[in-house]
Amino acid sequence: MKRRKLFLQLMAFTVFFAFTSCGGSNQKKEAKHSKMPAKQEAMSNDLTQKDTTGMHSQHNSLADNFAHKDIVILDNPYQVGEAAKAELEQVIDAYLLLKDALVKDDVQATDKAVGLMAEKVAAVVPTRLEGKGLEAWQNHQALYEAKLKEMLHVKGLEKKRSYFSHISEIMYCTIKSFGLKQGNLFAIFCPMAFNGEGSYWISDSKVIQNPYLGIKMPKCGEVKENL
Repeated sequence: MKRRKLFLQLMAFTVFFAFTSCGGSNQKKEAKHSKMPAKQEAMSNDLTQKDTTGMHSQHNSLADNFAHKDIVILDNPYQVGEAAKAELEQVIDAYLLLKDALVKDDVQATDKAVGLMAEKVAAVVPTRLEGKGLEAWQNHQALYEAKLKEMLHVKGLEKKRSYFSHISEIMYCTIKSFGLKQGNLFAIFCPMAFNGEGSYWISDSKVIQNPYLGIKMPKCGEVKENL
């Protein structure tokens, strides 16, 4: 009996010793991983800053990813007067109607919106602009007119969507060049558009409603920039 009691005491002591040893080992491991050497920590912070800088650089050069490189975009927004601003923002409103029509796969509404947008583009009075602002708008206006005319005459939603892609890129450059509707618009990218080539569009909501894939894949897309 005494031998059995001695044996149980010995086993209890062994288990206790093993437990405290494991705990100490884990604490050492945690301590080892919780504190980074000063030099390594500085290198890590430097890499984080570089990564962040890279992200901002890519964000700022969104237009560099566009398929069309012939669109003027001003580095500093041109300060437009109230009358010109109202006219330019009516172009944006017509564009948004066009986008909504494509989301719904509605050919008739799409053609109607194309016609309305063409009217709003023509209604912008160029004499309200000067210098670089005038040059930028003349470039945008000529591109809008050509692409809207072609979009109206082609048959089938897929072909119309191809022209809408170019119009969306022009729209982005118009918004950035003239500082329009700031904080209320979003540049959204769909990686699946045009057989995986991808394309952008402008929306007045962060809720994804895809104009390239329509009712087939309405939620495909990601907000890339808050305009």
